[in-house]
Amino acid sequence: MLNIQEANKALTELVGAAKFERLLQTAAIITDLLMQHGIKPIIVGGLSVEIYTLSGYSTEDIDFVLSGYDKTGEILEQLGFQKLGKNWLHPTVGVSVEVPSNLLAGDYNKVTELQVDDKRVYVIGLEDIVLDRLRKAVHWNSGRDREWGYRLLLMYLEKLELSYMASQFENDSERAEFQIWLDEAANEKNQKPE
Repeated sequence: MLNIQEANKALTELVGAAKFERLLQTAAIITDLLMQHGIKPIIVGGLSVEIYTLSGYSTEDIDFVLSGYDKTGEILEQLGFQKLGKNWLHPTVGVSVEVPSNLLAGDYNKVTELQVDDKRVYVIGLEDIVLDRLRKAVHWNSGRDREWGYRLLLMYLEKLELSYMASQFENDSERAEFQIWLDEAANEKNQKPE
């Protein structure tokens, strides 16, 4: 477990590292410190997509869902982050953190724990991030979310719990869009030579 001084040193060592490395390592450092206070931050949003797509997708910030917002703010300040609107920015490392909610839009039992060197991070479950992108595709008509939600589905089709996902649809539009994705994925899988 890190103390604040060790965490600050670890952060400064990230200056100049590749963006994904800075984001992931910063998330692991913050997670280590918050877990010492009983706060379990879960990575959601773009960074979760970037993690699951092995950097195929690219994002610029870390989105955490967590309880304990005030304590998180104290720790981020101690790490040199500055509050700018809804985000916390570390001007030296060039990493931005946002806490969009204290509730996970998904199943806490599906959260994935990933080892990051000697630390760890927690990431929204695969099914729930695909559902998140599906909802954005349907409700905001977002082509980017449609593309990346579908890519995640295609990459992990054999691992996804489709019955769970079907139980989470909020309306017929989501169900219809998901069926299109499933049909397209089946077509792509059948066309690939073994």
